[in-house]
Amino acid sequence: MNAILAQTPQASNACQPHIPIMAENQLLIGLKRQYAKTLGFGDRPDDLAHLAAVIRMFAPDTDLSAIKPIRPYRPQRSKYLRDALAVLRQAEAPMTARALGKCVLAARGVAPTPANIARVECSLHAVLERLEGDEVVRVGDQPKRWRVG
Repeated sequence: MNAILAQTPQASNACQPHIPIMAENQLLIGLKRQYAKTLGFGDRPDDLAHLAAVIRMFAPDTDLSAIKPIRPYRPQRSKYLRDALAVLRQAEAPMTARALGKCVLAARGVAPTPANIARVECSLHAVLERLEGDEVVRVGDQPKRWRVG
């Protein structure tokens, strides 16, 4: 009789699926990160409730209030494109992204602080390289200079 009892599975282990320890950690990390991103959006209470339920299924003792929201990153690379193309059309010579960014900021009436210039310059690099050959032409190698094609 003792041999039979020793071979029966534990009642608590019989209902839980077998998940390797590393996969469980990765799963919980991913779920918590998605929960934090959903908290950052702030307008998805149903998604938040579903994520909370799934996290509690795998780790019932998790403190969800300790998870801080992650601000969503929404790239706005095309935000300055129209102004940049207008400046390039009026320019007499090819322009670098930095000079183009300064002109775009001036056209929008934004102060040309180093942070603003860097933000616009990086956005313009991304969008101009994507449009290279279609609407704009790169002139020279270093530094990259742009003109309307």
